[in-house]
Amino acid sequence: MRTHLIVLGLISAASVWAQKKQPPTQEAKANSEKPTKLIEFPKVEHDFGKIKEEDRTATTRFAFKNTSKEPVRVVDVKASCGCTSPSWSKEPIAPGKEGFVEAQYSAWGRPGAFTKTLTVRVRSEKDTTREESYVLTIKGEVIPRPKGPEDWYPTKVGSLRFGPANHLSFGTLKTNEKKTLYATLYNDSDKPIELRELAEVPKHVKAFFKTPKGTVPNYVLPPKDTVQIGVEYDAGAAGDYGFVYHMLKLRTNDAVEADKPFYVTANIEEYFGELTEEALAQAPRVQFDATEYNYGKIKAGEKVTHEFRLTNVGKKPLVIRKVKASCGCTAAMPEKSELKPGESTTIKVVFDSTGRSGRDSKSVTVITNDPRQPTTNLIIQGEIEAVSK
Repeated sequence: MRTHLIVLGLISAASVWAQKKQPPTQEAKANSEKPTKLIEFPKVEHDFGKIKEEDRTATTRFAFKNTSKEPVRVVDVKASCGCTSPSWSKEPIAPGKEGFVEAQYSAWGRPGAFTKTLTVRVRSEKDTTREESYVLTIKGEVIPRPKGPEDWYPTKVGSLRFGPANHLSFGTLKTNEKKTLYATLYNDSDKPIELRELAEVPKHVKAFFKTPKGTVPNYVLPPKDTVQIGVEYDAGAAGDYGFVYHMLKLRTNDAVEADKPFYVTANIEEYFGELTEEALAQAPRVQFDATEYNYGKIKAGEKVTHEFRLTNVGKKPLVIRKVKASCGCTAAMPEKSELKPGESTTIKVVFDSTGRSGRDSKSVTVITNDPRQPTTNLIIQGEIEAVSK
């Protein structure tokens, strides 16, 4: 019996020894040969918690360690939105040494919870084909700041604030329309400001200040107080069509920029009334031979000239109200701006390619008294080859 136990013990020991001497499996061998990551971040997520909006920014730094056997470099960090600004170690990081990636979140104007990511690209200095990417996450909640004058009246010119802006847009107005809009002025200083007058006002625009006592042409605005500026726009009296732009001047005694610009815009369309099908059949009608012209390829600095031909195919005289070219083009009114039925004329367009390159497209707007098609956009386009200096 004792002999049997000794034999069994020897067999068991031999088996264990044989297992220890077994060659490594393919999986074990692959794992041992697998390269380590270039770097390692102990922390890949940061929670700012609650951030006050008035603090404007919140910043955190992610440290990393070069865990490889070769120098590495952070080649790029891309944030998932423009609200996050990254910075990082620019020099190569030696094996075993540390670097960083910093993330600054802009909280101003972004109340509420947020989660943003940064994608970090790291490359080996020794083997530039070896590159790895890592994703870092920041999150938190921006607590809204108390609202104040800079929110209610965001446009500031000198000591005056305008709400919503120093611009009144009347949108589209028919020539039979009058419309009044208001903006609010806020005195952001600690002294009264004299609002003396609105100057350079065209004849079809009336401007005034609306006070508790009624409308007045001028006003003294106390510190930290408001008043409304009103503008009445008479589209029929403008004598113009299409997009119309005016820069008025608000004259004050403010020590900073006393004459403050105030903009008024409108898109004026002719009012034709309620026309029946019979009336439309008797109306003037514009027809262009073509509304687009492609000049092909030209060299920068060359000028292109083209004439667009139009005909009145209607039953009453066609009046060309306005011809307006976009930037880079000139377009003259035709010699004859009123066409009898069947008559034709041309609109000459000149395009100057100086300072331009690549594909380019310009437009010319033609406005007529055709009730079906009062506005026609003509296009002149092509490719401009840059000229080396």
